[in-house]
Amino acid sequence: MAWFERPQPEMGTEGGVIWRRVVAIIIDIVVIGIVSSAIAGILSQIRLAALGSLIGLVLGFGYYIYLEGTYGQTIGKMALDIVVVTEDGDPIDFGPAAIRSLLRIVDVLPAFYLIGFVAVLVTDRKQRLGDIVADTVVVRAGETAGMR
Repeated sequence: MAWFERPQPEMGTEGGVIWRRVVAIIIDIVVIGIVSSAIAGILSQIRLAALGSLIGLVLGFGYYIYLEGTYGQTIGKMALDIVVVTEDGDPIDFGPAAIRSLLRIVDVLPAFYLIGFVAVLVTDRKQRLGDIVADTVVVRAGETAGMR
């Protein structure tokens, strides 16, 4: 699979990607954390530390919305060969990506994505709350559109 190209989904594989999703979240948190920390460090040097926190928050949401809305995948999902698509298998755009991202606020509660993880375990299509509201699923990624 090529990086930064939208892959074709392998529908019906949502049950087999639960642990891939967990590892992808960890990768994404590390990527966001490194970039946010670097920005906060630079801004604290020029006495704008509070701005660094705000930028980190915007960067976190923007990361998920832009990458999932454009490619169906974050860097973590690319590394683990999974992709977010509509329940019908169509590519998602920025609307569903934004809904999924905003509902991460609930999915991460009370800590470490506990609500989201429980939702994935108990729903038929292995969806966290953000997926349910956005009508999306996470499945294995197949070939990219350019490789067909």
